[in-house]
Formats: sequence, structure tokens, C-alpha cells
Amino acid sequence: MEGADRLSTLVDMRRNTDARNESHWIFFAIGSYLLWATLAIVYLLGWLQQAPSYNIPLSVFGTLHFSATIWLILLSLAISTGLSYLVYGLINRQNKHTAREEYLFREALGRAKSRSSKEQISVLLPLSSAEQDFYRLVERTNDRSAMLWALLVLTPYAGWIFLIIALYLVSQDLNSHEQTEQLLLQDVSRVLASGTYPQTYSNNVPPRPTNSLAYLFVSFASLGLLSLFWIHQVTLRQDNHFALHSSFEPGLLQALTESGIGTRGSF
Repeated sequence: MEGADRLSTLVDMRRNTDARNESHWIFFAIGSYLLWATLAIVYLLGWLQQAPSYNIPLSVFGTLHFSATIWLILLSLAISTGLSYLVYGLINRQNKHTAREEYLFREALGRAKSRSSKEQISVLLPLSSAEQDFYRLVERTNDRSAMLWALLVLTPYAGWIFLIIALYLVSQDLNSHEQTEQLLLQDVSRVLASGTYPQTYSNNVPPRPTNSLAYLFVSFASLGLLSLFWIHQVTLRQDNHFALHSSFEPGLLQALTESGIGTRGSF
């Protein structure tokens, strides 16, 4: 795959790596919280011993006896799988997004560098700064195990502790990613402007980072209740971040293609 085709493919991959989570998954989080909370209240009030039993005939295998408590536990676990999938989606799409972005900027900066002569100081200075920002972005990128955290969230009651920790990690990663990426995009715009190419990204005010530590403490203090809002907030932040990429990546591709910036690989 040669220069422009490789860069174009990386931009087009955004449709897969930056896919949005469906909004209805948040209802599984709410349902899971309510069911486990109900089960805890029932236990504390001593109503478990009074719960009625239900029989399930299994033909020649006999009859299974289930109390209402067992049915509530099974229902809670079933609903929690939706919450688990939501956590998996949040972490997985962040992993895929950052991996694609690394290849995208590596290719873009490599092509810009391949066509910049040593005499073009106005281009080389912002390009050098962009490279430093890029390496800083890569160093601060964490590839979390989406499957591991999804399974941990399934654990009854302890799963809400793991959920809060997972949200904290995702939120912190997104804070670091947005701040470093902002600097990188500004330097890339200066590179293109210095080479008389159209700018592809305006120097907007960086997104205000989320106070993840405050969310962490309040989530624990509220016995996990705030985490329901936190899930929604993290989902919206990811969507807004992906929307930003959809606005500047086509312009970046067009600028690099129309300007004739090189076809050689990375730096």
C-alpha cells in the first residue's frame, strides 16, 4: 500500500474504530444497579427467608426448586451482562481509536518529513515539535484489557467497585489523550501553514479535562450511584472526541494529498 492510499485507508478506518455505543445500553447499567440494590435491601431486612419458592418441572429429570431470591440473583446477573458489554465497548473503542490514530499521525508526519528539505526551517521547527508531541502521545497511551474489565464488572457487588475504577482509568486516559493531541494538532497545522498548505485544524481552546478523582470519590461515597451518570458522561466525551476527528481528518488527508507531500513511509 503506497503513501496516499495508506493514509486514506487509515482515515476511512474511523468508521469502524470510532463507532458509537448505542445509548440504550445505559439502561442495563441502571437496571443492574437497581436489582443488586434491591437484593441487598431485601437481605438486610431479613426478607430472604420469607421469599416464596417456585418449581420448574424438567420432565424425566425431576423438578428444580428456585426461591424468588434465586430468580432475582439470576435476573441481576443477566441484566449485568448489558453493563459488562457497555464497559467493554468504552474501553475497546478507546483502544482501537488510539491505535489507529498512532498509525495515522505516524504516516502523516512521515510523509511531511520526507518532502521537507533542510533549508525549510519554517517547516522543520513545527515538524520537530509535532514529532515530540507524537511520541509523547504514544507514551501516554494505555492499552487496557476490555475483556478483563468487562468480566470484573460482572462480579456481584464487587463489580461496582471495578466499574468505578474502570471509569476512572478511561476518564484519565481520555484527559491525557485530549491534552497531548491538542498540542500535536496545533503543530501539524503550523507545519501545513508553513509549507503554504491549507490549515486543517483551528487552534480551539482545549477541552476541559474531567476531574476524574472527584468522580471517583463521590462514586464511592454514593455507593456507586454517581457512576451511572459517569458512564453517560464518559460516553459523551468519547463521542465528542470522535466527532472532532471526523471534522479534521478529511482535511488533513486532502492537504497532504493535494500538496504532494511525499510517498515515503514513517520516521
